[in-house]
Amino acid sequence: MKEIMLIVKYSVKNGMVNDFLTALKNEGFPQIVQNENGCIKYDYFVPSFGKSNEILLIEKWQSEKLQKEHLNTPHMQKMKTFKDRFVENTTVEIFK
Repeated sequence: MKEIMLIVKYSVKNGMVNDFLTALKNEGFPQIVQNENGCIKYDYFVPSFGKSNEILLIEKWQSEKLQKEHLNTPHMQKMKTFKDRFVENTTVEIFK
């Protein structure tokens, strides 16, 4: 299996960074994901300077297959129900 790394950038609606981070925490992110089969790293970061409406997520998985399985977990399906309240745009870069 070949490891895969994702860099996910969330462009958050004005003034809603803390609200989004709180919602994620209340739903158990990132701890739930970090306990998933194949997850090596799953951490959120907020820039200390510059764009104040961005959140960066760094993900590392043992394989692309396990990362794709992660997308179908109940907690990721639940994230889809609340993410749009906070996030305007999401970009994903994948490194293999």
